[in-house]
Amino acid sequence: MYDRILVAVDGSDHASSAVTHALDLAARHDAVLHALYVVETRTAYDNAIIDPERRRETLREAGERELTEVQDRAETEGVEVRTDIEEGAPPEEILAYIEDHDIDAVCMGERGQSDFKTVLLGSATETVIHETEVPVVVV
Repeated sequence: MYDRILVAVDGSDHASSAVTHALDLAARHDAVLHALYVVETRTAYDNAIIDPERRRETLREAGERELTEVQDRAETEGVEVRTDIEEGAPPEEILAYIEDHDIDAVCMGERGQSDFKTVLLGSATETVIHETEVPVVVV
């Protein structure tokens, strides 16, 4: 039923739960798990106090750590995994990845790394749910 499953990771507890669910789903369907980390490049960090290049590098390093953890967990579970880091706006990059890699299902955390803890769904999750035709599992 599913050959390629995407999990979006961002270091949040919700994303970690999504990884657990995605690994289980991939194992049950003998699917390849694609793990994607998006380095946020919108202009929120472009100011005199925070150097955008340094911020981008810090986020990329965080992404590499997150993806290494997913690889380790997948290896333990016997799941084939492919990892990728993209730069841009998370919802748009996730949607492009779904299309470019012919993804069959997506697992995402209900919220990511945000200060808005009372929001029901994170903006990236909500956008992906509404803009893609593939099933999205929100954890």
